[in-house]
Amino acid sequence: MSALRIQRRLSDVSRTLTRAKAEAVKFRSTWNGDETGGSYVLRTPLGTLEGSYSVTGSDVVFVVEKKPRIVPDMLIERVLDEFLRG
Repeated sequence: MSALRIQRRLSDVSRTLTRAKAEAVKFRSTWNGDETGGSYVLRTPLGTLEGSYSVTGSDVVFVVEKKPRIVPDMLIERVLDEFLRG
C-alpha cells in the first residue's frame, strides 16, 4: 500500500494546527510537531491513521502512511479535514 498524500492551503497554519492538536486529545490521539512539520496518530471510528506533515508557507502536506485498507482515500481526507476544523 502506498502512502496517501493530501495537500491543504491553510489561512492560519498555527491556529489550525493548535486546534488539530486539541481535537486529537479529545479522541485519545496524538499530534506532535509545530508550524514546520510533525507526526500524528489519529484514532477514529474507522480505524487508526498514522502519518506525518510538513509545512511550507501556508501549504501543508499530510502523508498518511498507515490507514485501514478498506477505507477509501476520499473518506480519509474528510476525517483529516474534520481534525483540522476542530
